[in-house]
Amino acid sequence: MTNDENTENITTEDRILTVKKLCTGLQSLDRKIRKQTYVDLQKYLSDKNIEFNNQDLRTIFIDIHIYVLNGLRDKTETVREQAIKFITYLVIDKLPLNDYYLTYILPVLVERVGTVELIEESEEIRLQIVELLNAIITRYSNTAQLVPFLNDSVTILAETVKDRYPSIKELSCHTIINLATALPNDFHKQAESLIKPVLTCFYHQRYKVRVEAIYATGEIVMHSTYKAIDEVVGPLAEKLFDQIPMVRRAVGQVAARWLLEYRDRYSFFHKILPLILTGLNDEVLETRTEAAQLWEKAGIQFQQENEKDFKDEVDYLIQPPKYYPENVIRPNIGCRGLVKRNIIKIAPGIANELMSWQEDVRLRCAQLLCAIALHAESDITQNLQALLPSMYSAARDDDTRVVANIERASEIIGCFVKCNVWSELMLPIVEDAPHYGHLTVLNGLVRGAPQEYFVPFVEKICQVLSTDAICCSRKNKYQVELIKCVKALAEKNDKGTDNETGYHLFKIAVSVFSLKHPDNVNKINDLEILEELRTTLKLQSVQDLWNLYSGRLLKHINKNPKLWVTVTEEECIFLLTLSNMGEAFGQNLDIIKDILAEALDTECDGESRLKILFVLATVFEKKEVIFDKAQNVSGFLEKLVEDVFVPSLVWHAGATAEAIRTMAASCLQSALLPTDGVELFTPQTLRPVIVNLLPLLVSLLEDASYRSRQIAVDCLALLKENSCRKNIWDTDDLVSVYPEVLKRLDDPTDKVRLCALRNLPLILKNVPESFKDGTYRAHHEVIIDTLMIHFDDDDEAVQDMVKDVLNQMVDINKNELLKKIDRHKPLLRNQKGCEEILENIAGLTITEV
Repeated sequence: MTNDENTENITTEDRILTVKKLCTGLQSLDRKIRKQTYVDLQKYLSDKNIEFNNQDLRTIFIDIHIYVLNGLRDKTETVREQAIKFITYLVIDKLPLNDYYLTYILPVLVERVGTVELIEESEEIRLQIVELLNAIITRYSNTAQLVPFLNDSVTILAETVKDRYPSIKELSCHTIINLATALPNDFHKQAESLIKPVLTCFYHQRYKVRVEAIYATGEIVMHSTYKAIDEVVGPLAEKLFDQIPMVRRAVGQVAARWLLEYRDRYSFFHKILPLILTGLNDEVLETRTEAAQLWEKAGIQFQQENEKDFKDEVDYLIQPPKYYPENVIRPNIGCRGLVKRNIIKIAPGIANELMSWQEDVRLRCAQLLCAIALHAESDITQNLQALLPSMYSAARDDDTRVVANIERASEIIGCFVKCNVWSELMLPIVEDAPHYGHLTVLNGLVRGAPQEYFVPFVEKICQVLSTDAICCSRKNKYQVELIKCVKALAEKNDKGTDNETGYHLFKIAVSVFSLKHPDNVNKINDLEILEELRTTLKLQSVQDLWNLYSGRLLKHINKNPKLWVTVTEEECIFLLTLSNMGEAFGQNLDIIKDILAEALDTECDGESRLKILFVLATVFEKKEVIFDKAQNVSGFLEKLVEDVFVPSLVWHAGATAEAIRTMAASCLQSALLPTDGVELFTPQTLRPVIVNLLPLLVSLLEDASYRSRQIAVDCLALLKENSCRKNIWDTDDLVSVYPEVLKRLDDPTDKVRLCALRNLPLILKNVPESFKDGTYRAHHEVIIDTLMIHFDDDDEAVQDMVKDVLNQMVDINKNELLKKIDRHKPLLRNQKGCEEILENIAGLTITEV
């Protein structure tokens, strides 16, 4: 007989008997035999030459299931592993669908992995048990046989999803989804009991576990009551801050599914919307794209479901608003409708989370605010009062991404909300106690506001910002934001100089420049900002700005200059204005003169006076500019000498007083320097100046500061030069000056000696004719004798300078000079110098003949 014939003759009893005989190996004390028995059983049952009908298999299962299932309790891991493989084969591949088999299998699985106390110690075995359960659920999907085992399945999964082994967690979440799909009509009975176990996976370090847990949560909520969504929305929102894009995408997908399919979605739109809208601003392009597609799909469905409500909008409001933001695609009607109907519930949450202590939360909320504002459009108006305080706070965030989104949200709000609404909400707060967060939001609102509607409000806002309490701040970030507001407001102004806007913007800008924080030196470009302001005011040049507004600004800051100190805001503004106003200086001499007279009073702060005098000296170096279009320059300078220089040059004890005298002399020197095209004094105004200054400058020649002595010499020479041009320099003036300058040749400081030698030829040049008379011969002798002493100086440069002064004496008294040289020549080392002077005298004599 052949093998086939032998196989055919094997009865059912023989087959069952063979299986039973094989099962005796499961009771062996040798683990290898027990393991091999499972292998042999599977091999026998899978023999292609032996056919088992359903009744055979049922009988075999009844006879062997006790021994087989006991293998799951075996002490040896490899035996338990093989037992699971055999059971999987038997239930999934061999046995027909019948809840009878599951009646025996599921309780054992519950026993091994479905209890609080850990029975199955092997992670690999626990994983295989979950795989077996998943396979059973898949095979029995949508069958009545699986329904009785819903509780057992949920019991197992509720524990395995909390397992320490990541792969078990991941597979358990996936199995939960399969279970919900397999029993769509019954899963709701046990769904909510899985929520808390699944939520434990949200914080696992493996991102695949988090992703599966999110999908499982989405499925559970679909089969649960309203309580479930309340419980999971918070943890899901936290996953929007996950570092892995796949996790954030999963949240968006789940939220989109709820928007489309959840039966009570209309009651929970306000909780679901943030989960998907946040994805519209995700860092990853793929996530943004997918979120936009899902969101658009949800909007279309909502529009179709509420077709009657949107009928008018669909029929008549086809085009976007006139000033809709550029480069932005307007969301569909359904998406906008969804947000508009729920913004009143969403806005308080955003306002609260914008001030969260967590950086990621603040960032996502700022991004969400942008999306909400774009969708809600003008409907966000009623929530603006609640949102603005949080926006002010978020605008001061250390994370620049948060600030950027707040700025963007402010622009969008400014585009859609009426200007009178947000201005009435903002301006009282800005006037009360502003910080740079207020200015950041204001800047965004102004930039977003359509110019056509905003123009009537520009002047009012500028007026508020230009008040001293707001624009005079030394805080670095505050200054940057204030300048941004200036730029934004300037762009919106279309009335040129026809209103007060230009002055207010100019005042703000100059105030910021004057009080600029050191950190803002490179951030705030003064010339660039003034150029932008000039352009918007339609002026020819930046100088026109100063010409128009500097006088009014000077009058505004003229508040008790006697009380100014170096940090006084008005003084800082005054000094910057003086330095930059150019030809406007000459147009405002009266107000400048009044301020200087008070600010440089001898009773004022010493450091402040020094600073003002220094700036004034610098300004006087550009007299051809500042006095170009000035009227009555002589009167201005006469008053300045009388009220400022004379009191400042009077000697007072102390180092500060000494420094003030030096700086005042330096400033006077700058003022007296002749300038082409500018006539500083008339003969009538210069004479009183000489009378007042000469005694003080002569006194200054004895000052302790060598710099004061040096400048005093220069000033005396300049006074003499100016007087000669006006023909009012007389002999008395000369006699009062030259002896004091001559004394400086013995000064202990070389710089002063050289300065005196350099200026003596100027002082002795073009002397009054009366001074050349014999009456003043004694003066001539003093001058020549003093010079002859220094003619033999060791320094050749000094010798040459003395020679220049002696040559100047040729014009005053040639004979006396010749006599003195003849007398001193034998005693001098500087024979060469003597010869040159004699040659000069001889040459002049020949010329006269």
